[in-house]
Amino acid sequence: MEPQHLRVSAALFAFILFSPLACAACAGEITHAVVAVVGEGGGLVNITAKAVPGSGQDYLGILPYSGVSTQQSAKYAVRYARAISSYDTGDCDILLSFGELPSGEYVEGPSAGASIAVISYALFENLTVRNDAIVTGTLEPGGTVGAVGGLYEKARASAEHGMKYFITPFNNVYEFITLEGVSDDYGIKILRADSIDEIIGFMVYNKTINQKSMDIFQSRIAENMTPFDASGMGDFEAVAYRMIEFENYTLAMTPHSNDTEWVNVYFNDSISDQLRYLQAGYYFTAANDAFMNYIELSTINTVFRGDVDPVAKKNESSSCIASLQRPEMTEGNYEWVVGSDLRSAWARDMLDSVDIRENMLLEEKYDAYNSLMYADAWCRVAQSLDSVAEKSATGTKLNESAWKELADERIAEAELSQHSEDTASRLDIARKSYSEGRYGAAIIDTTYVIAMDSADAALLSMPEGGLNETVSSFSKENRTSLWGKVYQSQALFLIRQNEPQQGAAYRLFAYAGELDRSFGEMEGRMQPFQDAAIAGPSENEPWLLLISIFILFSFVLLFILPRISKRRSYGIGSKGYRGTGRTGQKKDRTGA
Repeated sequence: MEPQHLRVSAALFAFILFSPLACAACAGEITHAVVAVVGEGGGLVNITAKAVPGSGQDYLGILPYSGVSTQQSAKYAVRYARAISSYDTGDCDILLSFGELPSGEYVEGPSAGASIAVISYALFENLTVRNDAIVTGTLEPGGTVGAVGGLYEKARASAEHGMKYFITPFNNVYEFITLEGVSDDYGIKILRADSIDEIIGFMVYNKTINQKSMDIFQSRIAENMTPFDASGMGDFEAVAYRMIEFENYTLAMTPHSNDTEWVNVYFNDSISDQLRYLQAGYYFTAANDAFMNYIELSTINTVFRGDVDPVAKKNESSSCIASLQRPEMTEGNYEWVVGSDLRSAWARDMLDSVDIRENMLLEEKYDAYNSLMYADAWCRVAQSLDSVAEKSATGTKLNESAWKELADERIAEAELSQHSEDTASRLDIARKSYSEGRYGAAIIDTTYVIAMDSADAALLSMPEGGLNETVSSFSKENRTSLWGKVYQSQALFLIRQNEPQQGAAYRLFAYAGELDRSFGEMEGRMQPFQDAAIAGPSENEPWLLLISIFILFSFVLLFILPRISKRRSYGIGSKGYRGTGRTGQKKDRTGA
């Protein structure tokens, strides 16, 4: 038997030997820069992750304030870092804080997710992070890195702060081309990475991220995709085909050369994909894909030609919006009219938000042009929806003011949630639609705000593994409204891909359900339109009828009969005058 003091010494030695491994995950801190769009350009903001003993919780500093999407992204990032760490991090808390921001600014958006995952992983492993590279991108629960906006501004800001590498996934071909321009002009190397494991390998272990150049843009169609039952939304197929026509026409205008041939091949393949979406019943997916490609191709063509003119594009888009002729809203077409109202409102908001300044850099002009193309494309979709609405104008003409009270309720409900930058913008647009009497559009835009804010909050508190189960449950539901079916189809498309996008699908499922709720309430509050010009006096005021008859009789007696008598005496006019015979309402015009 061992002496007692030897056993104690051995235990103490073992504790000293292994305690650094046990504590490495719960000590130290790392500060690294992340990039954000600040004001009219990009800027760097420090983020600090500190590990302390605790119970496996994650905390984000109160100041500066951060939005729900930022909190959600941080949660996914730390959770993923815990999952791949070689240490047991169950007794380790992570404290995250952002550095000082300009006065009045706050942290919004999920673009720091990938960077937080890298920092947290290095902290758990007691390793360092290279400081010559910037990472931007969202992070889904499974470790997939998603693209974010403002890449031109972010890449340029990174270069101006001395960074050698800018790492991000590309969202589209236009971003690929513009980032190549930033690389040439500012000497920063652009690296594309879709996996957080690749990024961690580069940032922590100095491994190479293999680049695939032009082959990065590939078909997204899953093999043997399950068809969607598109009954009840058949007219949306025509909307999709028209958007594909715009896309195809713009592709035909793209220059052909050895340097641009890959662009033509990619978009031709994309159009083939869209036709397959249509065959499978995913009408909205096809239309949305063509919508995005139309915007991209139009911008790419200006890059290739070198003749970008954002002022002319703004004027052109404004003219398009002003030319929209809103159909009369009836029981048969009100969902189509509301859909058109939404897109014209989004287009006008985009026009107002794009700032065109003198002495803009060429890349800034391209970016402004690209934003203005959204206004252009939304206007074209509104035209298509109006066309369907004209053909579907059956039943009673509706009095939209009957929805005013419901719009009040929805706006009040939306104002109670914590907004992201996206939903805050949509709430502002809803208020504008409300002020114009477009109560249907106001209701549906606030429905989006309510659904997305609620979905973001739910995702933030959802336990690990709960997302898949919830999405699976949502996917079995059937929607009843036109737009509920539209967005349900898109959500199903996202989860039936080779790489399912569960988080985005969950948000769309939630939105589709809220759309059914809102359109159901709108249908329940429908009222027929009463033309004030032909409506008679109320039953409580019969004296108005007597006064009207008396005035009319007096006018005929004193003015009309003498004039007729005089005309007959001079042979001027026994023939009466034919009026215009116009009945009904003059069509409204949307736009400025």
